[in-house]
Formats: sequence, structure tokens, C-alpha cells
Amino acid sequence: MNLFSFLTGSRPPLVDRALNDLGAMLDTADSMFAAATNCLLDNENLHVDLAAQDDLINDREQAIRRAILEHMVADPKVETSLSLLLISIVQDAERCGDLAKSIAKASELATSPRMGRHVDSLRPIRDRVQSTFPRVRRSFIVGDSRVGRAIMEEHDKTKQDVADYLRELATADDVTSNEAVVLAVGSRMIGRTSSHLSNIISAVALPFDQVRGAPTWGEGHPSPLRPGSCPLPTTPCHPPRPRAASTSTR
Repeated sequence: MNLFSFLTGSRPPLVDRALNDLGAMLDTADSMFAAATNCLLDNENLHVDLAAQDDLINDREQAIRRAILEHMVADPKVETSLSLLLISIVQDAERCGDLAKSIAKASELATSPRMGRHVDSLRPIRDRVQSTFPRVRRSFIVGDSRVGRAIMEEHDKTKQDVADYLRELATADDVTSNEAVVLAVGSRMIGRTSSHLSNIISAVALPFDQVRGAPTWGEGHPSPLRPGSCPLPTTPCHPPRPRAASTSTR
């Protein structure tokens, strides 16, 4: 199951409230990410209280968990899979707020303004991730699996771009050790933000058993379980090993 069929139909009030709270979490994390990365890459002063904004995200996360619990207690046979999905992906939205704070803390380590080619090459990666926030929110709410897949594929590119960036930064001779540390930590947190956004949209793009995992697209439909995984409640993937003969002398 994915969220597509549910999100395009009627929703129980408690679940509807949880979805609205998730959207608000993403909006807040979006603004936090913008403020933190502008500080990192454009040397802008922080005009946003990131700690207070993160508290709002944490409050929304708790509200979602309460709403889902109330829903499952009131009607445990309705939308159980959806409830489990929301409980799973809300943690990814919460982590986006934490990562924005980490990006800002990386900037605080800097002993000089960030500028030059290494900043310029990180900026397009930041811009790509920044643009993902509203698209995740929009495609999640309407259940657009096509856009969801495109976002997950973009994340694969972002992962590779961050890895290439770190590799180049590690061997660069035109950057101070302080700047290298600041940009390395910042780029890593930007990449992790992309990962959590990809996890959230996987609820639309992938079937239930693959949510928050790496996609393995099938031909015209979502892929089955990845090789080596065990679709429950079938038999184990590997037969049990025979027991060794006893050597006891008792």
C-alpha cells in the first residue's frame, strides 16, 4: 500500500489533522533550511530563532503521534497502514529541523567569511534541496507518485554530488582547514536533509514495505521486495542451518 489512494479520498478527522501538521512541519523546516544555508553560503546573519522554530516542529511531531494514537484507539481497523506510515515519516520531517540547526552551528565554527569556488560549487546543491521542500509537501498532499519518484531520483543525484564535492574538498589546496571543516559539515547536512525529504515522499512513490528505502523501480509498477528481503508471512529467505553434531561426553 502507498498513500496515493488514501490521500485522494476522504480522510478521518484525526488523520486529516495529522497530515496538516506534517505539512506545517515541512513549511517550518523549509524556512529554517533557507536561513541556515544563507548563513553558511552567503554569510547572512541569522534573523530566525532556529531553536524556537525547531520547538514548533517538535510540538507538531508530538501532536501527530497523539492524533494517530487516538485514531487507532477509536477505530483500529481503519487505515492501519496509513497510520504506521505517518508515524514512520514524521520522524524524517522532525530531523529536517535538527539538520538546519546543525548547518547553522557549522557556520559558527568559521573564522572568516565563506567565499570562493568551493562555496559556489555547493550553492547549486543547496538550491536543489531547497526547491524540494514545497514539491514534497505539494505532491505528498495530492498523492502524486510521478513527482514523488522524480524527487527520489533527484536525491540520488544529490547524494552523488555531495560525495563528489567532499572528495574534491578533501584534496583542495586553496582552502583553509577551518573553511574545509565548515563546508564539509555543511554539505553533509544538506545531503542528509535531501535524504529525509526523499524518505517522506517515498510514502507516495513506493509501496508500504519499501517506504524510507532506496527505490528499485519495476517496469510500469513499483518493484517487489528487494532481493534478500523476506515478504511476511512466508518462510524465511534462508533455510535453517543444520545443527552440528553434539560432541558432549556427558
